[in-house]
Amino acid sequence: MGDEVAKSGFVFTIGLTGHRDIHLEAVAEIRATLRNELEALRERFAALPVELVTGLAQGADTLATEVALEIGLPVRAVLPMPRALYEADFEGEAHSDLIRLLNDARVNVQELPLPSGTVEEDCKDGASRDALYARLMDYLVRRSNVLVALWDGEVTGLTGGSSDVVVRYLSGSEPQSRQARKLEAIGDAELADDRSDLAIWIKAPRQAGEVAQGDVQTSYLVQAGATGLICRLPQIPDFVLDRWSEFDQYAIERDTETGADLTAYPISTPDDIKTSEVAYSIDVDFVRADQLALANQRQSDRLFKLFGLMAALMGLTFLLYAKIAALKLFLIAYVALFAGGFILFAIGSRRGWFGRHLAFRALAEALRIRFFLVLSGGGATGQTRRLFRLTGIERFKGFGWIGDAIRCTEPLTYESTVPAKDRVAAVSERWVKDQAAYFSRKHHQLHAEHERLETVKKYLFLAAFLGAVSLLFFKKSLYGFHIGDLDGKTLVVFLMGLLPLWLAVWEIYQTKMAIRELLWQYANQGELFELAERRLEAISDPVHAQDVISDLAERSLMDVVQWSTHRYHREHEPPSAG
Repeated sequence: MGDEVAKSGFVFTIGLTGHRDIHLEAVAEIRATLRNELEALRERFAALPVELVTGLAQGADTLATEVALEIGLPVRAVLPMPRALYEADFEGEAHSDLIRLLNDARVNVQELPLPSGTVEEDCKDGASRDALYARLMDYLVRRSNVLVALWDGEVTGLTGGSSDVVVRYLSGSEPQSRQARKLEAIGDAELADDRSDLAIWIKAPRQAGEVAQGDVQTSYLVQAGATGLICRLPQIPDFVLDRWSEFDQYAIERDTETGADLTAYPISTPDDIKTSEVAYSIDVDFVRADQLALANQRQSDRLFKLFGLMAALMGLTFLLYAKIAALKLFLIAYVALFAGGFILFAIGSRRGWFGRHLAFRALAEALRIRFFLVLSGGGATGQTRRLFRLTGIERFKGFGWIGDAIRCTEPLTYESTVPAKDRVAAVSERWVKDQAAYFSRKHHQLHAEHERLETVKKYLFLAAFLGAVSLLFFKKSLYGFHIGDLDGKTLVVFLMGLLPLWLAVWEIYQTKMAIRELLWQYANQGELFELAERRLEAISDPVHAQDVISDLAERSLMDVVQWSTHRYHREHEPPSAG
């Protein structure tokens, strides 16, 4: 991977929407308010890059860009069409401001290419040109981690207007109709959806109205569970701040050496950048998330194994003391093992290896799926974040930030001109066929290992059963059998206590490691990918093939999330009722 593109795509994005005709008498106050909000947002992150995204339109966009540059906040100017075509919409002072900002070295300009098969003559005016501007709105809705709206608060029902962007961002709904319902604001933070995105609303009077004292106000908007129903709050709710903090903590850990020595295999090739720069950057984040997941899994698995070993040894020392020899040494060993187990439990709880392993694994697998969705060209319809929300995984401690991370990788349909047929072929070979073979192989390996261990368990169970039978029918004979100072009866009773105990410890270990569930996951995932492989071989239309890949991605992601939630609940089992 080339150094020029081998960088994380995780950037905390502040999207900006607002009016072009902000009242001149309110500009100074809006500017000062916006400056404070942008500075506060930037200061919340120690490691995560932060940038402002605007379209450099007249009014709110220009004002926000200037404020961001004043405070040293990086700016990405996303032009909804090639620059020359975009400039045609500006005149006079607005055109001068546009050129000045476009030529500012501190502004990272990104021109969205025209849709495939479209030429500039087709986009001079009318619906075609409006469609290009709609892509900018789509960019803001999809990619912004927080939306700043310089908006008067009126819901106009106009597609692409500031109110449309705000409503769509908060609700994830389709563009408004002219009969769009009015927003209903609730002031109770307890009624907010704790997985909602946040819009920072700086009320901006328009030139057609009057400006009065106190008109410029700042409110924080989150969804209240339904389109058009919002919570209007005086400060950013804690659940949003916690989520952002977790995202920043991940960025900090991402830059450490944790897991850097572990082998993680990239999923991209050098040619992928020709298809999608977004996909290429996703791979960078996938590799690192995979390494962190593996590192925390290694620590967590070691802890589980130590717990199992110590439990087995505790049982052994207790039975030795109770049935073989009442030596103080055995009691000391028992107490030492108990204390050691308590210390390990405290360390494990504090470090949170298991939960971090699950969170990083969920992120890595979501990124893997997102990578191939983007590469296929069918990812714009993917509902990765929606699926995360529906499963409730974002409510788990340490998981809420994953939705923000995934937002940074949102694919846009217009980011590549590579033919769909070529993209589908690459994904079919490198993901669908590869994963089908992988899951089949892993299922076979784990099944064979599981069967061997189950055989050992059967022999241990049989030994315990035979011990009971021998006590029942051959008790007197056992008294005559000696090993050193131990008679056969004492030895059999000792083993009858030890073997079931070890069987129980092993069963608990298997349950905690979710080995049976892992077998099911390998089998289920293998079937999903094998079926998708056969479907892709049977169809010729690349659009239909993209649909097959999107469906596979959705099902595969659900399987990953179900696995993560199941494991999480295993570790965080609620107390029994009663």
